[in-house]
Amino acid sequence: MAVLPTFSCSLPSRLLLAGSLLLGSCTGSPDATNGTGVSALPLNMMGALHTMAQNSQALPPTGDLDVYFAQLMRENHRAAVSMSALELAQGRDPTLRSMAEEMNHAHQQLILGLDSAIRRLAARPPRFPEHTTGSDRFARLLATATNGLSPAAHQTLVQAEGGQRSPNLGLREYHEDAGTGSIDRDFAVLLVPHHQNSIELAQAEMEHGEDAGLQKAALLIVRDQQREIDQASAWLAQHPTPVSR
Repeated sequence: MAVLPTFSCSLPSRLLLAGSLLLGSCTGSPDATNGTGVSALPLNMMGALHTMAQNSQALPPTGDLDVYFAQLMRENHRAAVSMSALELAQGRDPTLRSMAEEMNHAHQQLILGLDSAIRRLAARPPRFPEHTTGSDRFARLLATATNGLSPAAHQTLVQAEGGQRSPNLGLREYHEDAGTGSIDRDFAVLLVPHHQNSIELAQAEMEHGEDAGLQKAALLIVRDQQREIDQASAWLAQHPTPVSR
C-alpha cells in the first residue's frame, strides 16, 4: 500500500486558492490519506479514471445542485491525487513529475475544501425542489460528462499513439490495461480528458449552481485545469511517439 504525498500550504496554485475558498484555512485531516480516502496507488492511469467514473455513478441522487457538483468534483480530485501519486512513484520525466507534485498537493487541499463545503451545505435548508428544469438539465450535463469520460480517455490514447497504429486500437474504452507503455506518457495523455471533464463540471456549477463559494472555486478550477491541459499538450508535442517502421 503506497503512502500518498502530503500537501503544503506554500504551493503557488490557483487550485490551492480554490480550496481555501471552500475550507477557510489550510489544515490536514488526521487520517493517513489527508482525507482523500485514496490509500493505494492505482495499477495504471486508466484505472484511476475508471474508479472515478464508477464512484461518481454510485453517488446517491440529490436535488441539491451544489451538493451534487461538490460530490462529483470530489471524485474528480481523488482521481487526480491517484494519477499524480502514480506519476511521482513511477514516472521519470522531471517536467511531469513537477506537475504531478503540485497537482497532488493542490487536489488534496481541494478535497478537504469540498468536504467542508458539503458539510456546510448539508446544514442549510433545502433550496431546490426535487424536480426542476434547472436541476434536470444540470444532472443530465454532469451525467454526460461522467459517462463520456472513459471513451474520451481511450480515444485520446489511440490518437496519441498514432491512430490506426495504436496498440490500444482494438481495446474497449473501459479496458483498465489500456496505456501507451509509459507511465510518463500515460499521465500526460490522460490528464487532458480528465481535466476536460473537470472543466465541464465546473462550468455546469458556474451556470446552474447557487453557492457563492463553490462558484468562485469552480472559476479557479476552470482556469487552472486549462493551464495544466496546455502544459500536458505542450509536453506531448515535444515528445512525439516514435514512428513504427
